[in-house]
Amino acid sequence: MPDSIKNGKPEGLKELGSWSTIYEGLSQLNPEIQKAWFDFDHHYSDDIFEEALKLVIATKPKHIFDIGGNTGKFAIQCCKSSEDVTMRIVDLPGQLNKALVNVKKNGFEKRVVGQEIDWLSENPKIPTGADLIWMCQFLDCFSEDEILKILRTCVESMDDSTELRITETFTDRQKFDNAKFILEATSLYFTVLANGNSKMYSSEVMNRLIDEAGLKVTEDISLGEYHTMLVCKKK
Repeated sequence: MPDSIKNGKPEGLKELGSWSTIYEGLSQLNPEIQKAWFDFDHHYSDDIFEEALKLVIATKPKHIFDIGGNTGKFAIQCCKSSEDVTMRIVDLPGQLNKALVNVKKNGFEKRVVGQEIDWLSENPKIPTGADLIWMCQFLDCFSEDEILKILRTCVESMDDSTELRITETFTDRQKFDNAKFILEATSLYFTVLANGNSKMYSSEVMNRLIDEAGLKVTEDISLGEYHTMLVCKKK
């Protein structure tokens, strides 16, 4: 841990592989470790999944960008919930391939496309045309400077009607101190094992980054026990 904090790199990750961040290696982890990762990830998101999906589909979007599509679960459920929606999953190559396999298994390959991206590259780009850009438990995987770059990239692709929906478990939005402590302790995991420089953020920090990126929050929605959904548009 001291080395990770000092160097800003996940020094513990070498126990699993030679990647610079764990996200590059998710698709290559052995099945037992990979299952543990996704079980942990879904533990937080599954409880609000149905509620969040209803809010998204209620806006009747035609084209959704799913940023950090993970296993493709959200894209698949969107397609099941609306016959009109098409999806673009944006993720690292290895994880994107796994998501698209799951999409095909569910019969939605004609309505879901994939785009490979490395958000840590010098000039990442996403296309225009989204009615809604979706990020769930995604931005906490990056440092503040990296989050700002991601949000500004999204702003460049948005028009005045495009919504960007950010769903996170903010440390300062927890009802109980124990929940806040657990989220803050999770930041140590991000430091040592994930990428060395990200953490679970407060809503205050996220709102500041949203503003700096050229966005404004139009809705602030509480989901379940732990989550907040921030609906953003271009200023």
